Amino acid sequence: MDFGSAYLFNKNPEDMRRVGTLGGRARARNLRLRKASQKPVIRELSRPHTETAAEAIRRIDALCPWLAGVERCEAGRRVSSPTRLRRAAPHA
Repeated sequence: MDFGSAYLFNKNPEDMRRVGTLGGRARARNLRLRKASQKPVIRELSRPHTETAAEAIRRIDALCPWLAGVERCEAGRRVSSPTRLRRAAPHA
């Protein structure tokens, strides 16, 4: 015979509610006591690694070797001459 549930035998709904309430209060009290007795967990926050421009360039060069050194390449740039930018002076 299971004696653990014998105290629930022959109880009306109001008594059953009272048993549940007492159990809930006891559980809440035990949780509060357990939480109060524990030390707070203090973790040191780790800072995210901030990538420098040089590290980013090295990482991209490793991923795409055909792009290595493109930022220093002069052959692909078009340099407009200063004479092209000047407007022709009107003849007086």
